[in-house]
Amino acid sequence: MGWKERKQELGRELLKRFYENGLLRTWLRDQPDGWELVSGIWSPFYIQARLVPSHPGLMEFIGKAMAELLREEAPDVNRVVGLAAAGVPIAVAAGMSAGLPVCYTRKLPGVRSLEDLARVSRNYGEHSLVEGIFAPGDRIALVDDVVARFTSKVVGARQVEMELAHRGLTDARVVAVAVLIDREQGTREAAEALGLRLLSLLRLRSEGLGFLREVADPREAEVISAYLENDTAFQSPEVREDLAREARARRG
Repeated sequence: MGWKERKQELGRELLKRFYENGLLRTWLRDQPDGWELVSGIWSPFYIQARLVPSHPGLMEFIGKAMAELLREEAPDVNRVVGLAAAGVPIAVAAGMSAGLPVCYTRKLPGVRSLEDLARVSRNYGEHSLVEGIFAPGDRIALVDDVVARFTSKVVGARQVEMELAHRGLTDARVVAVAVLIDREQGTREAAEALGLRLLSLLRLRSEGLGFLREVADPREAEVISAYLENDTAFQSPEVREDLAREARARRG
């Protein structure tokens, strides 16, 4: 089996486990009002990877799968950095499986943009923005659960760059971002614009929707598919209210 087929197999199993364990949550099954993402956009589904460590079998699977992803698509990476908070346990699991050292970013309250990061970092004193050991010449992959609009990954990359500069490691750099799931909402283009490789076990729109139809309610798959094609249409309060009414009616 080649890597392309192997990755599809891993992606299918990942999505199945997330849905069956309630980590891929939908407005219809779990929360009628949906979710507002870190990027500020509303979504009819949410991937709750912060609960992954509560499922040991899933955690082990993810560690091994991410190690394969890094080995196959970023063999130059010699250190991983987990992005707080959901990316930290994923990075630890991947690092242990791949034999790579792990660092992690500090959670900075109120930081959602580069402007926020610049403001907060001025008052951060001698505290580290990233915990862990770096070395000259490091090639680093940021690790997180999901990528939607790439906003938080830009902030994470800059946070690591600032820490490397503070430590005088001018030849170490971030080269990749590795996630479990790419929601495919302009993420790959955003990564390329920054000179970063985006690695994912599952591309939700082009691959995951087919896998989702194997396990989810047909209405869930229908709405999520439409949302990923045009999320702007779902930002209307009227559309969101209609979906919420539908979910509540289903519940009786």
